[in-house]
Amino acid sequence: MPKLQSPCLTRFLSDFTLGFSDGLTVPFALTAGLSSLGRADTVIYAGLAELCAGSISMGIGGYLSALDEVPHPTGDKDDLDSNGDEEELRGMLRDGSSRGSCSNLSDNLDEKDSEQESKEDLIRSHLEPLALPPATVLEILVMLRKRPDGVRSTVYRLQQQNVATEPLSDQLPIWPVASGLSISLGYVVGGIIPLLPYFFTSTVGRGLHWSIALCLIALMAFGSSKSWVLRGEERSVKRSLWEGFQMLVLGSLAAGAAVLCVNLVGAGSEPGH
Repeated sequence: MPKLQSPCLTRFLSDFTLGFSDGLTVPFALTAGLSSLGRADTVIYAGLAELCAGSISMGIGGYLSALDEVPHPTGDKDDLDSNGDEEELRGMLRDGSSRGSCSNLSDNLDEKDSEQESKEDLIRSHLEPLALPPATVLEILVMLRKRPDGVRSTVYRLQQQNVATEPLSDQLPIWPVASGLSISLGYVVGGIIPLLPYFFTSTVGRGLHWSIALCLIALMAFGSSKSWVLRGEERSVKRSLWEGFQMLVLGSLAAGAAVLCVNLVGAGSEPGH
């Protein structure tokens, strides 16, 4: 029997990936641009400042986005009660009115009877698995009819139970605080990677080259490992490497765009000196 992947882990990796990819791209573009100044301390300070601000911003954005995804309680119960009150009010008006036509009254009664029958059919369908005798089912329906709103409230509970027991395999758990923290953590982890070489290299140019290499390795490794973890028993080395390669290509495009912008700006500023 295949083991189902934890939906909490799936949600965490989904949010972490969002922050990780942005953390690799934005700080790398910033450090690549500032590397043209030739000062490693400027690159480090600006990168750390952007890393702090970006992680907070991404975390708040993820929290607010997940907060909008949280399902709010529906007004089905209130609508049901209000509909019941409206039906009672209509019934009182019909009973107190001496000018109502017989045809309209019969139509309303027919609609009410058909609605009642549909509700009772729903109750019968839920009682079928119990294999109760017909007399017992009829007795249950009679008891519900005698109670005020007995049939209506029973149908409402059955409908709510059906909604609660629906499979949630296609849905991911939503926890706004955890979602925001996951995105923020991914941004910090991804953003510190392009900054690390500048702490240890002697020149800014060499730091930029190592930064590019580390970002590409991180993209490949993260894409492959994420696929390996989420696939469960369906994992394969070939598929994991392919998804890692896809993430590597997308990250390379972003890194290439950043380096190209730096070269264009540097080439355009040379004639002015």
